[in-house]
Amino acid sequence: MAISPSGSLIDIYNNPQSFEFQSKNLKYDKDIRGGGYSGQPFIKRVAPDDIDNLNTLTSEALSLDYPIRGGSYEELAAREDFQRIDRFLLSYPRGTAFLDKQKGLNLSNPRIPMAKSGGVFANQAYSDGRNLMTQVADAGTGMRNPQAGEDVFVLERYFNKYEYISATTPTNENRLILLKDLKLGKPPQTTDDSINQLGAIFSSLSNEISSLVSSTPSITPTLSSTQLNTANQLGINTVTNGELFNYVGGPGSLYGIVDKTVILRATNSRNAFIDTSKAKKYIGNDGIEDDRTSIINNLYGEEVQGRPLVDLALTNHLGVSKKYNLTAQQIGINANNESETAAQQLGDGFVRAEDASNQPANSTIFKYTMGYNTLRNQPNGPKNAYSLYPDFRKSIMDPKSVTSSDYTNSDVNIITRVGIGDPGSRPESDRIDINKAYVVGQDRVNMLDVTSNEDNASFGGNKRDLVKFAFETIQNTTEQFVRTTHFRAFLTGYSDSHNAEWSSKRYSGRGENFYTYQGFDRTVSFNFRIAAQSKQEMRPLYRKLNYLLSTLAPDYSSAGAMRGNITRLTLGELFNKQPGILTSLDLTVDDNYPWEIAFEEGGTGGLVNESDKMIELPQIIDASVTFKPILTDLPQTGFNAVAGNNKQTPILIASQDDKAQRFLGNI
Repeated sequence: MAISPSGSLIDIYNNPQSFEFQSKNLKYDKDIRGGGYSGQPFIKRVAPDDIDNLNTLTSEALSLDYPIRGGSYEELAAREDFQRIDRFLLSYPRGTAFLDKQKGLNLSNPRIPMAKSGGVFANQAYSDGRNLMTQVADAGTGMRNPQAGEDVFVLERYFNKYEYISATTPTNENRLILLKDLKLGKPPQTTDDSINQLGAIFSSLSNEISSLVSSTPSITPTLSSTQLNTANQLGINTVTNGELFNYVGGPGSLYGIVDKTVILRATNSRNAFIDTSKAKKYIGNDGIEDDRTSIINNLYGEEVQGRPLVDLALTNHLGVSKKYNLTAQQIGINANNESETAAQQLGDGFVRAEDASNQPANSTIFKYTMGYNTLRNQPNGPKNAYSLYPDFRKSIMDPKSVTSSDYTNSDVNIITRVGIGDPGSRPESDRIDINKAYVVGQDRVNMLDVTSNEDNASFGGNKRDLVKFAFETIQNTTEQFVRTTHFRAFLTGYSDSHNAEWSSKRYSGRGENFYTYQGFDRTVSFNFRIAAQSKQEMRPLYRKLNYLLSTLAPDYSSAGAMRGNITRLTLGELFNKQPGILTSLDLTVDDNYPWEIAFEEGGTGGLVNESDKMIELPQIIDASVTFKPILTDLPQTGFNAVAGNNKQTPILIASQDDKAQRFLGNI
C-alpha cells in the first residue's frame, strides 16, 4: 500500500507542516494470502469528517426502543446487516459453503409426518438463504420466520404442520400404528376358554420353544399398498425384519448426504432380535405343568402373562378392583385368593419376567403398609374442625412390627397435653367473625396474664410446656410474693459463660507475671420468641412482656429509695426458680414478621374502620435475655470442698429439686 502525499517532496522538505496524510483515499487490496482480494469488508463507509457527524451516529444508536425493538437505529442496522449477509452469501467459496452446510444440516433432521417442500419433508428442506434473509430483514419487529422450508410460509400454513397432519391422517396410516402393525405384530388369539388355556399352552409348548430360538422375528400383518407407501415415505423398513427405520439422511447421516439413519430392533444377549410377539405367556418349569402360571386376559381382552403364585392373600391390597369393578381374573387373583400378578408391570400388556423369577410378594414385605382397603375405609374427619386422629401405624398389616402412640389420648396428644393450640382447625362457620374466640385454636400459655403466686410459681395445667420456662419477680415489699410471667418456650441461642478473675503482679527481678485468684462470674444469655396465634393472645402477651421489661427499671420504696429487682428464672432443669438479676432484655422485630393493623370490616357501605379493640403492634417479637444467676449453694470446686465429699456443686444444673440432685449423683 503506497503513501501518496499531497505536494512534491521538495515542498514537504521545505515546509514539513504542509504534509497531509490522505487516509480516506487508501484502498483495501490483496488481503488473501498469496494474493487476491476478498472484497471485504462487505460494508464500507467513510470516517466521520467532524465531531458532529460522530455525534449523529451515536444518537442513532441511542434511539427510542419503539415501535420496533431498537427503534430507528434497529431499522438502519437491519438494512446494513441485510446488505452485509447478502454479499457474504454471494461470496465464493465461504458463502457457498455456508449455504451447502445449512442445507445438509436440515437434511439431518428426522423424518416426521408433515407436508413436503421441494420433494422432501418440510423440516428437511432449505431455501438457499431466502428464509435467512427474510429473518434478517424482519429483525427487531418481533416477527418469527421459520428457517426450514422452501419459503417462509411453508411451515406457517396450518395444514402443513405436524399437529394437523397427525390429526387428519387415517388411523391405519399413523406412524405409530404402522410401527405396531409392522414390528409388534400380535400372535393369533386363542379360541380356547380360560379353563382350557393351560392345556392349550402345554400342547403347543414345543412350537413355542422352537419359535423363541429364532433369531429373526417375522412380520405377520397384511398391509394395504397405501399403508406400505406411507411407511416407506416415513422411513419405516418394510423389508428387513431387524430394522425399525432405514432411510437416507436424518440424524444418522453426515449432513444428510453421506450415510443414512438406521434404527435397529432390540436384541438379546446372543445378538438375536427380540420378537415380543413370540414370548411365552407363562413362568415356571417347562416340563412341570403345575409349576406354570396360567395365562390371563388384560383389560383389553388380550392374553398376557401371569405371575408366580404367592402365599399372601392380596384381596386387601388390590382393593382397587372394588372401585373400578375389575374382576379377580383381570387383576390376577385366582380362586384360592392368591395373586398371580402382584409384581406385573403396567401397560397394554406387560413385559414378561425372567423364567426363574421369585417375586417377594409376602407378608414380610407388606406388613409395614396399611393396605388399599384400609386406606379407603379410613374415616373422613370434619372439614376444618379440631379432631384427635389415631396414629396410622396402628392400622398397618402388622401393628406389632412398629412403635405407635395413642394420639387420641389427651395426655399424649401434644395439642391437648401442653396446650399449643391449633388455629388452623377453626371451623369454616367460625371464620366469618374474627372477634369470636376459638378456644381450641388458642395457645394456653400465651393466654395467661401476669400471675401472682405466694413464694413459688406452678407449671401445671395451662402453664405446662415441653420445657418449663418462666420469670418470677420477687416483690421488694413482700418477699414471699412473686409475680410470674409465663412464655411459650420458643428458645434459641442459649449461651452460658463462666469466668474466673485473676489479678497479675510482677515482682522486681522477675520477668513473668504472678497471679492471685480474685473471684468468679457467670453470665447466661438466650433468646425466646413470642408469637400470637390469634387475636385474643395479643393482649396477655404484651402485658407480660411489658411487665418483664419494667423489672429492669428501678422499684422505689416508700422513702423514695431506688431498689433493683431480683428475678427467679426457670429454664427447664438448667435453672429451676433460680434467683438472679436481669441485666438486659433486647427486643427485635424481623422485617418478615406480620403486624396487627387494627382494621375491622363494618360501617356504612362496608367501609373499613379502625378497631378500638386492637392496636397496631407486631404479632411476633424476638427477645434476647442476659441473666446473671445468684447460686443458692456456695460456688466452689466440686468433690474437693470437704475431704471425702463426692457431691457436685450445682452450677451448670442449678436446680435444687430432688430429681436434679439425683441426676448429679448428690442424692
